[in-house]
Amino acid sequence: MKFTKKWSNAVFALALLSTPLMGQAGGGPGGGSGSGGGSGSSGGGGNNSMIAYIQTLPLESIEPQEYEDLVFSRQEEKLARDVYIMLYQAWGIQTFQNIAQAEQSHMEWTLLLLDRYGIVDPLLSDTVGVYPDPAITVLFRRLVTYGLQSPLNALKVGAIIEDLDLFDLDLALQRSDNRDLDTLWQNLARGSRNHMRAFYGALETQGVLFAGIKLPTWYILQIVNSPVENQVVDENGVALP
Repeated sequence: MKFTKKWSNAVFALALLSTPLMGQAGGGPGGGSGSGGGSGSSGGGGNNSMIAYIQTLPLESIEPQEYEDLVFSRQEEKLARDVYIMLYQAWGIQTFQNIAQAEQSHMEWTLLLLDRYGIVDPLLSDTVGVYPDPAITVLFRRLVTYGLQSPLNALKVGAIIEDLDLFDLDLALQRSDNRDLDTLWQNLARGSRNHMRAFYGALETQGVLFAGIKLPTWYILQIVNSPVENQVVDENGVALP
């Protein structure tokens, strides 16, 4: 199953993060809690304008790879949301709550596109930690278990998830030629870049520089050194009016 194969990277990533990346952790263990909300990807008006724009776009034929990417993304966004909910409950770091809310919006965006193409929702339950594939449940537990070891580890888990999300979204954009799907991928990526900025900044305050798992370090630095992206974009990444 594609989801399990892709997210097997996260298991490897957890092993890599057993020591600080590109620097030593410093300061108190909970210092990341002061790192802004970092979501910058949701908001009622933004959601509504993106949905309205998608509804003006033609319904195109969907290729097998586009179908697979869409079904995968629905599950990927839920996994991210669920992990962040658990880590917020454990550590009270506001960044996790804010980004979990953004991931909920991302889940709704993917469901919109599933419904638009008449594709059955792969999620059988909205319960945290419950997925159709038992392997995903195992992965959820591993990510949460690692994040529960310390607030610093929790922030590392956030950076891992956004790294893998962005890698997958870049691939989805390369493989899609449907304007509505491209609009979805562009806005999910915009949100994940904002989330990476939040987690990277929180880790940096702890003396840890996240070097990336699937994404090259230069790409991550390019993201975190650029402004937060709050405006909804079209299929080309251009801000909508």
